[in-house]
Amino acid sequence: MGSVNFKERATIARRVTWVGIIWNLVLIAIKFVAGILAHSSALIADAFHSVSDFGSDIAVLISVRLSNRPVDDTHHYGHGKIETLASIIITVFLFFVAIGILIKGSLKIIDFYKGVPLDHPGLAAFLAAILSIIVKEGLYQYTLKKGQQIKSSALIANAWHHRTDAFTSIAVSVGIGGAYFLGKQYLIMDPIAAILVSVFILNYVRTSFQEGINELLEASLGQEMNHQIMEISKQVHGVYVPHNLKTRRIGNTIAIDMHIKVKPTLSVVEAHQISSDVENALKKEFGEDSFISIHVEPYYQEGHLK
Repeated sequence: MGSVNFKERATIARRVTWVGIIWNLVLIAIKFVAGILAHSSALIADAFHSVSDFGSDIAVLISVRLSNRPVDDTHHYGHGKIETLASIIITVFLFFVAIGILIKGSLKIIDFYKGVPLDHPGLAAFLAAILSIIVKEGLYQYTLKKGQQIKSSALIANAWHHRTDAFTSIAVSVGIGGAYFLGKQYLIMDPIAAILVSVFILNYVRTSFQEGINELLEASLGQEMNHQIMEISKQVHGVYVPHNLKTRRIGNTIAIDMHIKVKPTLSVVEAHQISSDVENALKKEFGEDSFISIHVEPYYQEGHLK
């Protein structure tokens, strides 16, 4: 698994985020203007949703600037958890956006059955919603790819924020399209679709928030990755019984603490070389920025030296 250094990672993250900021500003302007001119409250609400994306972009920029600072005298494991905190803030923001969409959609359905007339949008609103879907899905794919490339939890969370906006725009386009092309009796399509989107967003928020909290609470990397670490260590010549493994994630990097046993007849230099070989093997797999600490112990079996 390859990795990029702090400077390259920060440069990529800033570039990706600025692309999102520029497109979000364009979409906000288009949605507000089209929503007002085409009498679409749904599109105006979608514009406010795009404002939330703009806010999350700013949060990512700040977190990238802070979290990619290298290790220093007061932060021996770097500043990676700032990024984790930023991703949690974004998911919390998404939670309130989803709740707002859910409540507004429910109230619109109630109004519809009460006979309250709903807005009848124009074609400009429908076209603006379609444009939003295309742009936001493109931003999702682009941001997710780059986030996975540099292992940025904040970028990945922001990518999903782009996709939630895309799904919201789908709901808006379905509602606007139904009202414009099929008639007033189909205006209820908008709030129904919006409620479905809110459920999708809430499901993502649940999993993303749980992952972020686990990282802040120093949860392990999981059974599968821990097993992989043990298997890599066992393959290093001279290693006996790797054990006492402790792992955790620090932003985009990981920390590994473990014990290995070696022949007690080895010199200090030889034992140190074996521990260095284990460290290099793990860094080759998990990245050069990984924090790895190997404790060496003598290996005995049935009271005899091995």
